[in-house]
Amino acid sequence: MYKLLDYDITEYKQLENTLKVLSKQGYNPTSLGKISRFKKNDKHYHYHVDLFIKKATIPKRKALHDFINDYERNMFDYYGKMGKFIIFTTENKRTLPKERQKAIDEYLSTRKISATTYFVLWIFFAFFVAQLVLQKNQIQEFLTNGSILIHYLPLFLFATILVRSLYKIVLACQKNFSKLIKKLFYIMSILTCLAALFGCVLDIIERKNTPLNKNILTLEVFDKETNKKEYPQYKQTKSILVKSSSYFEKNKQGDLMYSKDYHFKSNEKTNTFFKRYLDTYDDVPVIKIDKNTYLFKLDTSYDTLLYKKGNHFYFVSANFSLKNYYQNIIQFYK
Repeated sequence: MYKLLDYDITEYKQLENTLKVLSKQGYNPTSLGKISRFKKNDKHYHYHVDLFIKKATIPKRKALHDFINDYERNMFDYYGKMGKFIIFTTENKRTLPKERQKAIDEYLSTRKISATTYFVLWIFFAFFVAQLVLQKNQIQEFLTNGSILIHYLPLFLFATILVRSLYKIVLACQKNFSKLIKKLFYIMSILTCLAALFGCVLDIIERKNTPLNKNILTLEVFDKETNKKEYPQYKQTKSILVKSSSYFEKNKQGDLMYSKDYHFKSNEKTNTFFKRYLDTYDDVPVIKIDKNTYLFKLDTSYDTLLYKKGNHFYFVSANFSLKNYYQNIIQFYK
C-alpha cells in the first residue's frame, strides 16, 4: 500500500508515531518519501526518528556517515532517510539519546525565524507572478474558457504555496490550529490540480473546426485563385470574453493568407485588445490608414492588416502586399 507521509520537521514525533502504529499492524515501509510504499510482512519494529542537522564546516556525506555510525554504536539500526528525517529501528522500545534530543530542541527553536523568512519571500514572489499574469495580456490567452482558466492558474498555485508556508510558521509557533491549515492546503492543492486538468480539457473541446461560410475571408477576396476544396474548414473558439474565428488558405500558385476575426462583448474590450495588438508591432514599419486601420511590414512588403469595426477587430496576414487590397478587406467586413 501507499501512504502520504507529509510531515514538517517540527512533526518528527508524529512521523515516528505513524510508523510505529503501522508497524504494529504489520506494515513497514519499503520506500520512503512524501508518498511512501508499505509492505505487509508482519514484522514489528520500534521506530525512532531524528533530524539530520549538518554543520556548515563538515561535508554532507561525511556528516551523514558519522551521524548514522553514532546511532549504530548506541544499538540503533539505520532504516532509511526522508529529507531531513533519519529513521532508525530497535528491537526494544527506547528513547533518543539525551544529547540528540537537546540538539533537536535547539535547532527547532530557530524554526520560527526561518519559516517566517520563507513566507515573506514567497509573498514577494507571489506578487511578482501576479504582475506577470495580470499585466497587458494578449487576446490569444482568452480565446476559450479553458485558456482563461490556465492563464490564471499560477495565481491559484501561488496562493496554495503561501498557505503551505503559512502552515510552517504555525507549526513553528506550536499553534493548535495547524491541522486546519494543513487540510486547507490539501484542499487547495487538489482544486489547483483539478483546475489545471479541467482547463486543458476545456481548451481542447472549445476549439472547433467548422465548415466554411460566406462570412469567412478567403483568397477570392484578393482576386486570386481560391482553394476551398483543400481548406474547407475554419477554426472557431468561444469564451466569456470573445468569439473568434481563424482561417488559413494556400492556392496552387503559392499565395497564402491567414485571417482572424475577434468579436468582443463590449467596445471597451475591443479597444483594449486592439491597442495591445498594435503595441506588439511597435518596432516594425507601419502605414496608418485611419485610427481603425493599420498596415504593417513584417516581411518584404506591407503584408499584415489590423482593422477595427464596432465590437470586432480583424487580423489579416499574407505572403503578398496588402497595400492594394486593404479596401477589399474593409469592404468584405462591412
